[in-house]
Amino acid sequence: MARRLSAAEAALFKAYDVRGAAPAPLSPGLAWRVGRAFATWLGGGRIGIARDARLTSPALAGAFAAGLEGPDVEILDYGMLPTDAMWVAVRHDRLDGGAVITASHNPPGDNGIKLVERDAAPVFEENGLPKVRRLAQEVPDPPEDPPAAPETGAPRAIAADYRAFLMSVVDFRSLPALRVVLDAGNGMGGLMAGEVFPAVPGEFVAVQFRPDGAFPNRGANPLDPRNRQPLVRRVLEEGADFGVLWDGDADRCVFVDDQGRHVPGDFATALLAPAEIAKEPGTPIVFDLRSSRAVPDEVTRAGGRPRAGRVGHAYLKRRMRQEDARFGGELSGHFFFRAAGYADNALLPILLMIERIRDSGRPLSELAGDLRRRYFTVDEESRVVPDPAAAFRLVRESFPGGNVSTLDGLTIDFPDWRFTLRPSNTEPVMRLTLEAYREGLAETRRDELLTLLERGNLTR
Repeated sequence: MARRLSAAEAALFKAYDVRGAAPAPLSPGLAWRVGRAFATWLGGGRIGIARDARLTSPALAGAFAAGLEGPDVEILDYGMLPTDAMWVAVRHDRLDGGAVITASHNPPGDNGIKLVERDAAPVFEENGLPKVRRLAQEVPDPPEDPPAAPETGAPRAIAADYRAFLMSVVDFRSLPALRVVLDAGNGMGGLMAGEVFPAVPGEFVAVQFRPDGAFPNRGANPLDPRNRQPLVRRVLEEGADFGVLWDGDADRCVFVDDQGRHVPGDFATALLAPAEIAKEPGTPIVFDLRSSRAVPDEVTRAGGRPRAGRVGHAYLKRRMRQEDARFGGELSGHFFFRAAGYADNALLPILLMIERIRDSGRPLSELAGDLRRRYFTVDEESRVVPDPAAAFRLVRESFPGGNVSTLDGLTIDFPDWRFTLRPSNTEPVMRLTLEAYREGLAETRRDELLTLLERGNLTR
């Protein structure tokens, strides 16, 4: 007998995944329903499943796999795996679909389900996730105790395939021997990094490579400055050329330069894009609309075609496919590659950054410094805003005269500064990103905007 999802369960279906507190309301029973609905939506076929190290992931993965089971479904268990490696597996093994049990950068008490179809194309709010949600309400009740782990034999090993993919894009032998600190934060990043970087010239300092779903050493969100501090200290202690930290499921990477300064994802995109354009002159380069003007400026200067898209990895992957773009990047640290089936990859950007340092003959601090002296950015701010429409009206009235875009929330461009205010796709908050083109103005405008929202009683 089928039952409708509760309000709390239905709210777990976000813009491009299922995510929230586990084991309730994201329970094994709901995971079973989503598995059954996903198999129905795909029409059966070969479906892979992987999971992160979160404490609730084995039970959710087992229940999801049990929901997949049917006469027209072959289940392939990849065990614990970074999300980007799973997308490589979906393409390499020619699967009809795939899923990763993960809550990405969320706190330890959360979990989630990321879904893809053939060729690792994301299943999200505009191409199938609403249908999966509706189907989840129509399937029969799940068994009372779904199995705690997929009963599909030993996890499939894909490290060699993953390494071969990276080597097909970057000639490891041509890379200089740099010293790089790699901080996995007890997430998934160390699993493939430990298989790949021993084959790369240089010295790679492994930090917290052991997966631990409690995240005992730092949080899973690499954009939180507090979570970058251990890496900053280690880079300075080691005298490293740069450092990298991953989010919990390791489909994003965030850079810290040799002086311990954060290199935002848009600056990293601007630094990596020219080399990709040189390999294919005129190629489109996709980036999210929050990105600094550094990205379109550098892309245009290198002879590429800048293409801004909606915030969120699923939307940018779709834009990548539409444009047949060679490369794309997001402020959050997602980097996308045509060679990866327009999917994100979190090791390839590290190799390409080593190439960039080699080709320029300059340290990352100087390369990023060139951008910092022209584009002044501040860290993204998040606030709970119960009435986004009222916030948008107030901000537009208070800051007239700029070029307005409502592609994703509200973006206003002025000659000397710009900002984006938009609802998060993964959390119940509004996000503010802002940059200016003279020193000190970004902080001033940020404070003005936040004060405006607070005085208007629009935040809590």
